[in-house]
Amino acid sequence: MAVHSIDRNTWLTKLERIKLLSSKNQDIKFNNLGHIIDLKMLEEQYKELDSKKAIGIDGITKEDYGKKLKANLLSLLTRIRKGQYQAKPARIVKIPKEDGGKRPLVISCFEDKIIESAVSKILNSVFEPIFLKYSYGFHPKLNAHYALRELNRLTYDFNKVAIVEIDITKCFNTIKHCELMEFLRKKISDKKFLRLVMKLIETPIIENGTIVTNKEGCRQGSIVSPILANVFLHYVIDSWFAKISKENLIGQTGMVRYCDDMVFVFEMEADAKRFYDVLPKRLNKYGLNINEAKSQMIKSGRDHAANLAKQGKKIASYNFLGFTCYWGKSRFGTTWRLKYTSRRDRFTEKLKGLRKYLRSQLNKQDRTQTLSQVIRVIRGWINYHGISDNKRRVSSFINQSKRAIYNWFNRMGGKRKMNWKRLTEILKRVNFPKIGKIVSMF
Repeated sequence: MAVHSIDRNTWLTKLERIKLLSSKNQDIKFNNLGHIIDLKMLEEQYKELDSKKAIGIDGITKEDYGKKLKANLLSLLTRIRKGQYQAKPARIVKIPKEDGGKRPLVISCFEDKIIESAVSKILNSVFEPIFLKYSYGFHPKLNAHYALRELNRLTYDFNKVAIVEIDITKCFNTIKHCELMEFLRKKISDKKFLRLVMKLIETPIIENGTIVTNKEGCRQGSIVSPILANVFLHYVIDSWFAKISKENLIGQTGMVRYCDDMVFVFEMEADAKRFYDVLPKRLNKYGLNINEAKSQMIKSGRDHAANLAKQGKKIASYNFLGFTCYWGKSRFGTTWRLKYTSRRDRFTEKLKGLRKYLRSQLNKQDRTQTLSQVIRVIRGWINYHGISDNKRRVSSFINQSKRAIYNWFNRMGGKRKMNWKRLTEILKRVNFPKIGKIVSMF
């Protein structure tokens, strides 16, 4: 039997067919997914991968792999079809988090990224149609702004609201493989394909110079991890919440989840208390734990905000997706509504990281490259945080970023001392970002 398909569009056609069948029949199981992976599909995954991404332990870049692309992909496909594929060990890098901590990311070898990408596309076609409306993270055509907008809508629909904010301790790294595979089997009966998924999940990791098998968790950085985490949380939280809301709770409920960041909204405080009591047990059953220091249940909503304001008190706030969610008066002061502002701690840490990076570049000769990197970071921050009611915080970030760049230029020395007029001209030439179009949360 040939190891690849002649029809160039076969794999895309099959994925669309799977998506259609899955959307029409929630209980359907797919038993021949592995054969979707053909030479053309692998070639497309190769093309899609970013050549600028970090390389794995074998040192092979996209350019290196592409020198004998057809031979390499044919060898890879043969190993997959024969069940002989084995992922190479991945290395771990720790990147700064906005809260000041470090996030471990796995860096897979380039060939393994090709497989991760192919498997991710197949899993998305199978499971995306069954995901509930609560889920916004890592979905086509959805992003964090959609999740924030939905939270705004939910809280506005209820005059009185109880909020449950949940933080799961190291969610990605504590997902139990046996439980995850059981969830995958709800929609997939192809044992060979499931073994391939398991090989990716158990990709060996180099820790302190030692190669260890990954026995727990879906490591962040792997292309396939987001869909696997979404599948896991769909069954552990989303579908369960929909069930208890219908069968066990009295008032209206809502939920917004962006991967492992989630907020639950309740019309009745009693429902919120009941849910908050039982949720830890539900999570513990599947190996997850609530971070109690970052989780809470609070009273919220327009009526509560107005009543507290009459008493000279402020309503409690909560956090979601890097924003502090609080209640404030509308533009004309006629009503109370939910507003968002960038979290102060994350705001401070981002600027601290920016200044630290600039200090590390004091002895570098290529100022243009450093400035380009800084501008890329600033533009990304502005694009994400430039939403309704957050203009003041964004303006502050821009101004403090300019101050950091100003200080960097002056610390570098040189014949000419930097001044604000000259800096303004430089920033104009390099297209320093401004506050663009504000993303509406309504």
